[in-house]
This record gives sequence, structure tokens and C-alpha cells, in this order.
Amino acid sequence: MARRRPVFLVLFAALAAVTALVTGRASSSPRADVEAPCGTGRWPVKTLTDPAARLINPRPQPTTVRALRRLHPPARLHNTPRHRGVETTTYLVRAALIGTQLQGDHDIHLVIADPGRLARTMIVEFPKAACTRGASPQARLKMRQARGAFIRACGVPRAVKFKRVTGQATLSGVGFFDRPHRQTGVAPNGIELHPVLAFTKAHCQPR
Repeated sequence: MARRRPVFLVLFAALAAVTALVTGRASSSPRADVEAPCGTGRWPVKTLTDPAARLINPRPQPTTVRALRRLHPPARLHNTPRHRGVETTTYLVRAALIGTQLQGDHDIHLVIADPGRLARTMIVEFPKAACTRGASPQARLKMRQARGAFIRACGVPRAVKFKRVTGQATLSGVGFFDRPHRQTGVAPNGIELHPVLAFTKAHCQPR
């Protein structure tokens, strides 16, 4: 028995190590805490990592939230590639800021409206830099800078509760049609600026 005890201890230690790895209690390394994955639902289109992103006109076209809400969405949106027209256009809007939230896919979700028309809203989104791998270096830089500018102006949004804010900003971003599914602030046609590429001339404070 004396000779077998070390072997038993080794086997016990190995079993404990495997169990700890499976349950996630083994390591104090940051890699032990696995973050939630990036998004789904036409995610490459949302993050400019799709092949058709090269077709986007980078010159911002001035518009309003009201005009964007009047655009006609495509008949099909489920797992479809980028639609030419709206989704290959970069838009520029001066907007009132309504509220914000950090999404489960790491996007910063911001609800905007035309100044003076605060009840007629739409959504814009700021992807996390780690979720934009595969986009062009220029596009990734713009997305990262826009998200940083938003955080400097409005702070880091909460991950659970929608945070109401007040203020205005000038935003540019690529048109994107999402399927309305009761998102806070969603436009009737599901139009978004996703991703936002610039966030400037902003003043923002909690409501």
C-alpha cells in the first residue's frame, strides 16, 4: 500500500485539475473568464467585415432621422448579404440623444431623434473593437474612434438598464436595416446607422 499511495495521489490531483478546468475554477488567468461572444444576425454587415463592405461610399450624405425612418426596407433580411443602396451609403445626421445601453454582443446601443421630434427615434450602434476583426484598418480605426468619442462624451453605458440621456451630437455611419424585434428606440422600418463611424460636436448628460 505504501508504494501505491503516491500513484493514487497523482491520479487524485489530475482528476481535481480536470474537474477545475471543466467548471472554470482552475486558473486566475484572465482567459478563465470567457467573455460573451460577438453578435449574430448579419453580424459581418454590421461590422463592415463582409466582402461587400468595399462597395460602401465613404463620403457622408447629410440627412435626418425623419428621412431615414421613411426609407423602404428590403423584403428579406434574415441572413442576407449587404443590400446595395442604403447599406452601401454613409449618412451624416445632427441628432438629439435619447438613451443608451451596453448590449450583450458588446455593441453600445444609442437611441437618437431629430431635435424637436424626440418621439420619432432610431437606433445607432458602436461595435467593440475586438468584434470588428476582418474589417479594413481604416474602418476599424473609425469605429474605434467613434466609440471612444461617445464614451468620453456620455460615459460607459450600463449593461442591463437603459440609461436616459439628453444632449446632441453629429454622427456619421453606414445604413443598416435590422429586423424590428422590440428593440428600445427602433424605427418602424428597422433602419440603423450600424456601425457609427464618427461622433462629434457632442454634449451629453444623464437625464
